[in-house]
Amino acid sequence: MSVCSEIIVLDAVFFLLSVLLSGILTYCMIAISRRMEIYDYPNGHKTHSRPTPFLGGAAIFISFWICFISLFVLCGDKLIDSMALFWAFFSSSALIFFLGLWDDFVDLKFYVKIVVQILAAVILISFGFKIDMLFIPFWGALSLGWISYPVTIAWIVILTNSINFIDGMDGLAAVIGITICIGLLIIAAFLNLWMISVIAILLGGALLGFVFFNKPRARIFMGDSGSLFLGYVFSFAAVVCPIKSYTAVSMFVPIVAVSLPLLEMVTTIIRRILSGKTIYQPDNHHIFHNLQRFRFSEKTILITLGAVSLLFNAFIPALFWFDRKQVFSIFILFLMSLVGIFFILKLGRSTGRP
Repeated sequence: MSVCSEIIVLDAVFFLLSVLLSGILTYCMIAISRRMEIYDYPNGHKTHSRPTPFLGGAAIFISFWICFISLFVLCGDKLIDSMALFWAFFSSSALIFFLGLWDDFVDLKFYVKIVVQILAAVILISFGFKIDMLFIPFWGALSLGWISYPVTIAWIVILTNSINFIDGMDGLAAVIGITICIGLLIIAAFLNLWMISVIAILLGGALLGFVFFNKPRARIFMGDSGSLFLGYVFSFAAVVCPIKSYTAVSMFVPIVAVSLPLLEMVTTIIRRILSGKTIYQPDNHHIFHNLQRFRFSEKTILITLGAVSLLFNAFIPALFWFDRKQVFSIFILFLMSLVGIFFILKLGRSTGRP
C-alpha cells in the first residue's frame, strides 16, 4: 500500500472514530447534565424555550483530542514535525476550552475572557508560531516585523470569538463549523498540509457526532466551551497555514473559510456600537434572529446559512486556479451583497415586518 493510500485510510478510520466517539460522549453529557441538573435556562436573547444541557463542548473537545493524540502516537513526525507545535496547540486549546467551560458555569466578565484568550495567543507565540507576513488583496504580501506579535494576538482573539457570535440557534454553530472544516480540508489539499487536513477531518467528525443531538430541537448545546474551542482551532489553522506554506495565497485562504462568522461578528459589533451598546452585550438581532422574524423555520435557516458558508469555500480553489485579482473582486462583491442582505433583513425588522 502506498503512503498516500495509507494516509487516506487512516484519515477515514479516524474520521469515523471521531464521529462515533463524539456521539457517545455527547449522549453521556446529556445524561450527566440531567442527573446533576446542569442546564442553560432561557432568557431574553436565547431562542430555546426549555432548560437544556450545555456540556456538548466537552464531548467535542475530548473526542477531538483523543483521536488527534492517537493519530500522533501512530504517525509521529509525519503528522507534526516538532513537539513544540504539538504542545503549543494542545496547551493553548485546552486553556481556551476550560475558559469557555468556566464561563458556561460562572458567566465571566468580558475582560477576563479576553485576557485569557490573549494568554493562549502568547503561549502559541512563545513556541515560535506567529503571523510574520500579511497578505493584503490588490497590494501584496507585507512583512510585519515586530508588529507580528500584536497582529497574531488580535487575529487569535478575533477568530476565537467569531463562532460564539453565531452560536445562538440550534445546530447553527456546528453546521457552520462543519462547512469551515470542509474549507480547511480544501486548503490542506492544495497546500499539502496533512496536519491541517487531520484537524479538519477530526474536528468535522466530532461536530458531526455532536450535531445529531444539537439539531432543532436541540437536546444539548456546545456552550462557550465548544464555540470558543472551535474558534480557537480555526485561528490556530489560520496561523499555521502561512507558516508551513510561505505563499501569499496561504495567508488569505483561511480567512475565506471563516468568512461567514467573521462577517456576522463584524456587523454585530458595528450595530452595537451604533446603537450605543457595549460590543459584548448579548442581543437578539443576529442574522438568524432576523430570519426567524421573517418566519423562516430553523431548518431553512440552517440550510441557507450552511449553503452560504459553503459558497465561501468555492473561492478557495478559485484562488489557486484563476487570476487572483479577479477572484478577489468577485469575493468582495459577494461580501458586499451579504452585507446588503443583512441590512435589508434588519430594516425589515425595524419597520415592523413579521
